[in-house]
Amino acid sequence: MEQQRETNFIDVTVLRVWAAVVGCLLILSWKLWLPVGDFPRVPVFELADELTFVLQIAATLVLIGGLAVTLFTPRNLKLAAAVIAGGFGLSFIYNQHCLQPWAWQTFIIATLLCCLPMRQAKKWIAWLLVSIYIYSAIGKFDYQFVNTLGEQFLNVIYQWLGVAWDPQAPIKPWLVLMFPVGELLIGIGLIFRRTRRLASVLAILLHIALMAILSPLGLGHRWPVIVWNGLSIVLAWWLFLATDSINERSPQQKTLIQHLAVTFALVILFGPLLRPMQLWDHWLAWGLYSPSNSRVQLYLPDIARTKIRDDEVKKHFVDYDPLLGYTPNEPSRFALDKLSLDQLGVPIYPQARFQKAAAIKFLKQHGLLDLAVLYELGPSHPVTGERTRRKVELPFDDR
Repeated sequence: MEQQRETNFIDVTVLRVWAAVVGCLLILSWKLWLPVGDFPRVPVFELADELTFVLQIAATLVLIGGLAVTLFTPRNLKLAAAVIAGGFGLSFIYNQHCLQPWAWQTFIIATLLCCLPMRQAKKWIAWLLVSIYIYSAIGKFDYQFVNTLGEQFLNVIYQWLGVAWDPQAPIKPWLVLMFPVGELLIGIGLIFRRTRRLASVLAILLHIALMAILSPLGLGHRWPVIVWNGLSIVLAWWLFLATDSINERSPQQKTLIQHLAVTFALVILFGPLLRPMQLWDHWLAWGLYSPSNSRVQLYLPDIARTKIRDDEVKKHFVDYDPLLGYTPNEPSRFALDKLSLDQLGVPIYPQARFQKAAAIKFLKQHGLLDLAVLYELGPSHPVTGERTRRKVELPFDDR
């Protein structure tokens, strides 16, 4: 009865839309959530393959069930949210690759909805959105964003305007930095009551612009990132225009569950501050569209191509790239990131820890451990773009 009194028509409608869109995101990235494809799974804890298979199927079924309940019987919202949070939690355990930004955000929202009264949940979800804008903006004041994806964003806008673009123009970096400046101002504007409505409208316009830039009319990125921007429009409207969630008064926490949920929310809000010390992952710190994360580079000699039977895997060898101090058989780089997009339809998880484990499993699958050279690259310097580079000692292949 308490849930029915505090949940109004707008809340129910928005949460139904939220469940429907998350369901669409699952469908668009279905290969990640089902045991298909050969891209290695990297669990949080080492698990037997049979157990990983069972967990994967169980987690996906749980997710579908929770989303269906939210969509069709929202009066059971707290139970449905708990099921959704549990499904994503299981998914993250059996495969860190499932920690896609939209999945991580959905897990957080579902956890807050199941543990807190609606007013309190909306308040903390609103603060979550504010933090995403701010952390995402800060992450783009970076050499990598300015010289890679940020420049591509600007090129698309110039093409739409029909303006000739000089890639060497000294003003280019300053124009690119207008993206994070605008995003940061939106995040700050959402904090204060006087500027919140304007900032909300600008946030919606920002997501519309991003959807256009990332769409086939622009850079032609994968559909999940475009759909997630659409969901962000719905959430921004719900939390900052339809209601003033941040300033809504909520009763004092009375239960242990509510105390734990607020603690969880605070950890999520301030945890990303640990990313510069490598104590918080790039995506979990909302490092969006800025490729400054740690990563690995995998090199294989040309003979490795003959050991890989699948032509769809072979096509991910890239042009010859000689390494200083390593010259046998003209090594070529193997693009694990492109393999992830091809086999699972999602970007590779942007963390060297994950990519190193995935690379070693890939090499074992194809019997290439003795031929490979693997390098771990640290996060890039925000001003110079330079990275640390360390050769990884690969395990002995004892098969």
